[in-house]
Amino acid sequence: MANHHAGLVIRHALFRLPVRLGRAPIPRVVYTVPELASVGLTEAQARAGHATVRILRWTFADNDRARAEKATEGHIKAIVTPRGRILGCSIAGSHAGELIMPWVLAMTQGLKVSDLAGLVYPYPTFSEVTKSAAVEFLKPSAQNPWVRRLVSFVSRLG
Repeated sequence: MANHHAGLVIRHALFRLPVRLGRAPIPRVVYTVPELASVGLTEAQARAGHATVRILRWTFADNDRARAEKATEGHIKAIVTPRGRILGCSIAGSHAGELIMPWVLAMTQGLKVSDLAGLVYPYPTFSEVTKSAAVEFLKPSAQNPWVRRLVSFVSRLG
């Protein structure tokens, strides 16, 4: 945050450009073992401010890169609205400081969790925990009988 503020001061002092602090979500990282990173609302804050929220979780133990590096301790937890707007995300585990950035970008740009689920992620990488958590949002709609019938029908068409 101090680096961000310093950039604003330099921009204003040297170039006389107008600056605003803005309302962009600010990521927070604690460099411990494991790393802790978060952005946006916590689960308690989200529940206090919204009638309904969905909690999406994914564990590092289910990530192939984490298994390969023997860094399986950790998880990701995203808090979203029923329509997929991202309210917050917390990550505990290896590289959490880097893994929080797609969530920061999505929140800043007003993207939905389904947008994160639709990205192509390199394999095997820790970043796949983001995709896996985001795909959790889509699972209930895949269980809908009408969706299943539609998929079955389309697959028969070839």
